Amino acid sequence: MKTDEAIELFLKSRKARGLSEQSVRWYQGILSKFNNIYSRLPEKPDAIYDFLSKCQAGDERLHGYYRTLRVFYNFICRYYDLKNPIDKVDPPKRRPKRPRPLTPEELDQLLSYPHNAKIKAALIFLTDTGARVGELTDLTPSDISNTQYGYIVKISGKTGVRYVPICHETYIALIQVLPFGYTAYRLRRLISQAFTDANVQGSGINLRHTFGTLWRGDELVLQRIMGHSHLSTTMIYRALRTELMSEQHEMYSPLKMILGSSKRML
Repeated sequence: MKTDEAIELFLKSRKARGLSEQSVRWYQGILSKFNNIYSRLPEKPDAIYDFLSKCQAGDERLHGYYRTLRVFYNFICRYYDLKNPIDKVDPPKRRPKRPRPLTPEELDQLLSYPHNAKIKAALIFLTDTGARVGELTDLTPSDISNTQYGYIVKISGKTGVRYVPICHETYIALIQVLPFGYTAYRLRRLISQAFTDANVQGSGINLRHTFGTLWRGDELVLQRIMGHSHLSTTMIYRALRTELMSEQHEMYSPLKMILGSSKRML
């Protein structure tokens, strides 16, 4: 079986299931690399191991390559009633996710820097919503509604469409520059450069981490705003917030200060 024909059928099936365009592009990007190496669809796990071993990517992205191949092969082998080689492929190891949020001081330094209007608006929007950078690229003025509850933005992401509230300040920043007119890759690079310009370590994903970590409201609301498929992903930020509170307590508790200065135990 030709690999490109199998990929075309698979992508049609994803679109028919109603997956977002971003998810379909993600599958297409990885599978096109697979097709560049194997014009005929590999039937043995050795080829899949070989492909994964050549991927120049971090452990999280490498695991994403594996997940894509697993979904792809599961569909094709079920469709054509074939033996599934992915069943004999062990998933790559990956470290547990540890979000790195910005401190309030770092966030203030980033947003205070005189970025150009489009990048400043992008930074403000990411800070206010915890959105993914890729979800900014197709944003248009028509995606913003002024409702009785305030301004609401329609975001199209990898988990589908969701509606997220924004502040008035975010609306003002966005409405002056939309659409952004950048590809997702270009926008990621520009936002990373904005961090460098402001002398703040990080990139767009750190603003998402910051939003999730500093959120003090309900976890289910946070899940809806951030577009997580599973609540367990949202709870990573809750656990990190507890960790940060413990670190801050260790540093700034008045009792610790007294004990440290007096060199004595109570």
